[in-house]
Amino acid sequence: MSTETPSIQTQLAELRQQLSKLESLRGLLGDDLTNEKKAELETRLRALVETSGGAFIAGDVDIRHGDLVGRDKWQVILGDQYVGVSPDQVPPETLLQAYLRALAAECSRLPLGVVDPRFLQTGPQTPVPLSDIYVPLDVLAPVKEEREKGKGARRDAPFLARLARGEGGERTSLLEAIAHPKATRFVLLGDPGSGKTTFVHHLTHALAVAAVSGDTSPFLPDDSPLQGMLPIRLVLRETAATCIPPGAAQGEASMLWRALQADLRARLGEQAADVLLPHLQRRVLRKGGLILLDGLDEVPEADRRRKCLLEAVADLASGLPEHSRVIVTARPYAYADPRWRLPAFHTLLLASFDDDQVARFIARWYAAVRPVMGWDELTAEARAEGLQRALSERPYLADLASRPLLLTLMTTLHTSWGQLPEDRADLYEETVKLLLSRWQRARETKSADGETITEPGIARVLAVEESQIRRALHRLAFRVHQRQGQSAEQEASPADIDQGEVLAAFAPLMPEDLNSRLLLDYLQTRAGLLVSRAPGVYAFPHRSFQEYLAACHLADKPGAAQELRQLVWDDPDWWRVVFMLGVGKAKQGGLGSAVDVVNTLLPEGPQEIPEPTLSHWQAAVLAGQALLDLRFPQEARDEPYFQAVLKRVRRWLAALLGTPDSLAPRERAEAGDLLGRLGDPRPGVGTIPPSPALRERGLGGEGSPDILWCPVPAGPFLMGSPEGEEDAYDDEHPQHTLALPAFLVSRCPVTNAQYRPFVEGGGYDEPGYWTPEGWAWRTDEREPDLSPIDDKEIKKIYENNLALRPKEK
Repeated sequence: MSTETPSIQTQLAELRQQLSKLESLRGLLGDDLTNEKKAELETRLRALVETSGGAFIAGDVDIRHGDLVGRDKWQVILGDQYVGVSPDQVPPETLLQAYLRALAAECSRLPLGVVDPRFLQTGPQTPVPLSDIYVPLDVLAPVKEEREKGKGARRDAPFLARLARGEGGERTSLLEAIAHPKATRFVLLGDPGSGKTTFVHHLTHALAVAAVSGDTSPFLPDDSPLQGMLPIRLVLRETAATCIPPGAAQGEASMLWRALQADLRARLGEQAADVLLPHLQRRVLRKGGLILLDGLDEVPEADRRRKCLLEAVADLASGLPEHSRVIVTARPYAYADPRWRLPAFHTLLLASFDDDQVARFIARWYAAVRPVMGWDELTAEARAEGLQRALSERPYLADLASRPLLLTLMTTLHTSWGQLPEDRADLYEETVKLLLSRWQRARETKSADGETITEPGIARVLAVEESQIRRALHRLAFRVHQRQGQSAEQEASPADIDQGEVLAAFAPLMPEDLNSRLLLDYLQTRAGLLVSRAPGVYAFPHRSFQEYLAACHLADKPGAAQELRQLVWDDPDWWRVVFMLGVGKAKQGGLGSAVDVVNTLLPEGPQEIPEPTLSHWQAAVLAGQALLDLRFPQEARDEPYFQAVLKRVRRWLAALLGTPDSLAPRERAEAGDLLGRLGDPRPGVGTIPPSPALRERGLGGEGSPDILWCPVPAGPFLMGSPEGEEDAYDDEHPQHTLALPAFLVSRCPVTNAQYRPFVEGGGYDEPGYWTPEGWAWRTDEREPDLSPIDDKEIKKIYENNLALRPKEK
C-alpha cells in the first residue's frame, strides 16, 4: 500500500466532493447538522488553501465546472500549475464564463418548491435537472394580432378585456412568439403555477450553457434569433429591494445595472463583479442580449417602487440594440392596471397545457426520475402510461393537469405511490398537503440594504401549527363558496376573496403583535393554497380546491351529513361537488361513515313518496354517483346495511327512468348509465342466475340472458323505399310488401350484461350455439337461412322465459 501523501489539489478536490455530497443530504440531516459539518469541511479547505498560497471558496458558488475558486483570489492555469491571482488580473471573458456557469447551475434546478423528499431534492445537487422535464409552453394573443392594432398602451386594452372574460387568441409557441422578427419587447402574463418562472429558468440555462460552450442551443431552432444571445436574469423583487431607494423620483436604467452588479457580487465576489460589470455593460449595449426580468407582481407598489422599476425597465430597453430581447413576467392582475403598463411592450398570455403537452410532460418526468428511482425503462414507461390512463378515465384530473404546477403535484404523488389515490377526496387531501408544504418552505430574498434574509413558512409567520392553518382555510373556503353560490352568476372559476375575508379567517390565529400587513404580503408573493389575483384580492388555485376545503369544513362539524344533505337539497348543482368530496372525506374515517352521508339523501324508498319532486330525482342521481365513487356494488357484498342502501338507490333510479318527465333527457341518460353500473334490477335487461344444481356443478357462469319478449303477430310489412326518395340505397328498390309470420322482439335492447355470458361462454367458437345455417355463415361467410320460426316455438320460448324469471319480492 502506498504511503505517499496526496497532492494539495487532490485533497482540495476530495474536500470539495465531500461538501457537494453533504449539501445533497441536507434534507435528511437537517440544517443544523449539515451546517456544522459544512463548517468543519470549510475550515479544513481554508487551511489547505493557505498552505498552498492559493485561495478559498465557500457558500453557493458552483466550483465543479470552471476556474472560479474564490471571491477575492482566483486560480488560473499556467502550464500544469495553478497560480493564485487577484480578480483584476483575470481576463473579463474568463469572469464572464464563470458568471454564466454559476447562472446556468442555479437555473438548472427545479424551481417547483414542491417535490417528494423520498426521491427528489430541491437543493444545489438536484439529481433531476429542469431541462430533462421541461415542456415548451404556448401563449395566446399572437404578436401579429397586436401589431395590427397599433402602438402604445391603448393597443393592449381590447386584449386585456378579452382576458377578463376568459378569452384569448389562438395558441402560439412561446418561443416562436418571442423570436418574432419585428417584436423584441414582451410582458409574459400567467397565473401562479402557469410556468412563468420555469420558462425563465430554462431559457436562461439553455443560453448560458450555449454561451460557455460556444455551440448553439438544442433547445432553440437553429435559425432562431435567440441563438447566441447572452442571457441576463434578474429577480425583480430583489432588484426593487436593493437598488430602488424608497420614494425615488424617477426610475433609471442605472438601477437595473446596479441590480446586475449586486447579482454578480453574490456569485463572484465584490472585486470580480466590479471588474466584470463594465465589460458586460459594453457587450450588451453594443451587441445586445436577452434580458429576463422575473416577477413584476412581487414588487411592492409602496414608495413608488413598482412605478420606478417600470420606468427603469423602459429606460434600459430604450438604450439596447433593437435586435436584443427584453422579457418581463407578471401575473395578469399586475398588468391589467394601466398604471403598470410598459409602452411598446407586447403582451403574451401563457396558455394552459393541452393534451399533447400533458402527455409529453408525463413521459419526460418518468424518463428523468427513472435512474433516481432505480427503475428500468419498461417500468418507467408503464408508470407513465398508468398516469395517462388515470387522466383519461377521470375527467376532473384532466382539468387539473392543464395547469403545470398541479400536473407536477399529480406526477409527484403518482411517482411516490405508484398510482394516484383512487378516491377523489384522497387525491385532493394529498395535493393540499403538498401545497401547504410549499407554503412552509423557507425562501431567501434580499432586504432593502442588500442583506440576505430568510422568509419563513406561513406557520412560522403566524406562530401556529399547520392544523390550525388548515381549519382557517376550511372556514374561509366554505364561506366564500357559500357566498359565491348565492350570487346571480355562479361562476365556474374560484371565488375572489378580498383581504378582509382573509384576515377574518386568520384573525383567531394571529398573535397580537403581528401586523396584518405581514400576512398579506406573505400571501401576495408566495403561491400555495391561496394565490394573489390582484392587490388585496386572493383565490384558491382551482375551484375544486375551494370545494374540497369547504367539504373539510363541514366534516369538522358535528352533524356534517345532515348539513351536506340540506345544502345539496337546496341547490344540487352548486353543492354537488362539495357533497361528493364530503362523502370521500367521510370515507377517510371508514366506509360506514361515507354510506351514512349517502343514506341521508334518500332515507325512504320511491314507493313511500306519493309524489316525488325534482329534488328527489336529482338526489337519486347524486346518490348513485356517490355509491359508484365508493366502488359499490362490490363493497356492498356481505354487509346488510350497505345492501339495503344500494337497493334503495337502485329503486329510485329505476323509478326515475320510468317517469318520463322526471328529469331532462340528458340527465335521465346519466341516471340509466348509473343504474346499469350499480346493477339494474328491472326485468329484461340483466341475466337469470343459474339454477342451484348448475352452481353445485360449477356450471352456468353468470347465468343466461333475461329477455323480456314481446310477441308480434303475423301480418304484412312494407319493405324498401319508394322510387325517387333521396338517400335511399339501390338495393332498397322497389318498395314491396312482405307477409311476415308472428315473431318475438325484446322489449329492451340487448345489454352488455346479457351478451357477456354468450361471449365468455365461447359462443363465437361453439357450434352448439348456432343453427347449421348460422354456423356455416360464421365459418364460411355464407348467407344463413332465415326461415321463420313456427308459432308454437315462439309461444314455448315466451312461456319458458316467464317461468325462469325470479318472482319479484
